[in-house]
Amino acid sequence: MRMFARCTAALLGMTAGAMFLAPSAHGDSTLLTCEGEQTASYSPAMKNKEQTLTATVAENYDHCASSPDGIRGGEGTASFKEKASCLLTAEPGRTDEIQYIWDAGKKTSTVKFSVTNVVRAGDGTTTVTSVGDVTDGLGAGGKATRVVVLPALDLAACSDDGVPSQKGTATLKFVG
Repeated sequence: MRMFARCTAALLGMTAGAMFLAPSAHGDSTLLTCEGEQTASYSPAMKNKEQTLTATVAENYDHCASSPDGIRGGEGTASFKEKASCLLTAEPGRTDEIQYIWDAGKKTSTVKFSVTNVVRAGDGTTTVTSVGDVTDGLGAGGKATRVVVLPALDLAACSDDGVPSQKGTATLKFVG
């Protein structure tokens, strides 16, 4: 079970997780809340042995609410290199930058995220929370929180051909 949790955590360190961002005492307001999914693909596939791999993250949000701009959905991708294995425990601190394209290109947002929390449940699922700054486009100057919940890793695959990808639910929230 411990190896299983570590595998899941390693994958999540390269992605981001389910999100909660409390309003500040200054009365920040929610600009956008979206629900969808995130797929992380690994090249080469993640195995039990540590290796440098390229992680490509694709997010697709098909339901957005609370947007004063009428945003209904969007997508974003990011790619980065990282040392990883199914046996490494992911730690908060990893940063990534992602550009979201809203409603077929009508608007964009660029967010610089930092992984702030990784929680592994007893059933092997991992929740990764990332918080960041919206640096450009819709919501610029505000904060974003992304929460991704990934299912448990296939431990047999980690020992054999490796885990080429993983898909989980994602929530994205912008506040300003």
